[in-house]
Amino acid sequence: MFRCPREGNIISLMVYLAPLPTFYTIYKKKSTEQFQSFPYVIALFSSMLWVYYACVKSNALLLLIINFIGCVIEIGYIIMYLIYAPRTAKLLTARTVVFLNIAMFGLILACTLLLSHGQQRTDILGLICASFSACVFVAPLSIMVIKQINQKTLFNATLNEHK
Repeated sequence: MFRCPREGNIISLMVYLAPLPTFYTIYKKKSTEQFQSFPYVIALFSSMLWVYYACVKSNALLLLIINFIGCVIEIGYIIMYLIYAPRTAKLLTARTVVFLNIAMFGLILACTLLLSHGQQRTDILGLICASFSACVFVAPLSIMVIKQINQKTLFNATLNEHK
């Protein structure tokens, strides 16, 4: 599929390490400030799905390795977030982790193990992983579009007031 899988893993590792400056700031200020944990919980869920997929698919060692490393990195980010977050943010993060990374992952694991076998399981997991990954990357774009529409609406409303 890829001509340079090692280079792909290097790029993936760089993506996992991209939030380091954010967490350095959190560490230095001993506060999560306006930062949210949700992107890191989602990234952990995605990595967990890809680890499971790599375990089911044959010849996917590099995929397994990079996503296992990603899980470790994301868990580290979440732990650091929990250390410095205010109580309400800690509770929200804990609930999100339990719901997404334990309950939803457990449901996907149970359903695919009980309801599918062999290549069918691999195909279903591949579809789940690819769909979820697409949603993860599309979500920020949708937020940007909504903000743009809101700004345009606000701008037009302001212009109408001054007429």
